[in-house]
Amino acid sequence: MNDQEKEKQFIDNVKKALDLDAQKLDAGTQSKLNRIRQKALDAGERKSFDIRRWFTLPVAGWAATACLIVLGLTLYMKPSNGTLPPLEDIDLLAAEDNLEFYDSLEFYAWLAEEEVDAAG
Repeated sequence: MNDQEKEKQFIDNVKKALDLDAQKLDAGTQSKLNRIRQKALDAGERKSFDIRRWFTLPVAGWAATACLIVLGLTLYMKPSNGTLPPLEDIDLLAAEDNLEFYDSLEFYAWLAEEEVDAAG
């Protein structure tokens, strides 16, 4: 006897034992089990066609495609020298100093150089 025949015989024995046990149940319990079984079968038949599943598959596909396009464009449009632009402007905007000071910053740098040259 090969493994498939042994497995089939085992399943048949289990079915027979369960059927005998089910016959020993009282009528109320059998009725409850039958209603539960029918409810489960009905639920399985209703779920066979679910419009949400048919709607979410294309949406997920389009979302994944959009993410790939954005990623591709981001990698394609990166700066050619491989470095990102400096973020000095963010510090200027976040500072509470008067912005007129930064307009004349070159003048102050020149003035500091002249003082060093005059002192030296």
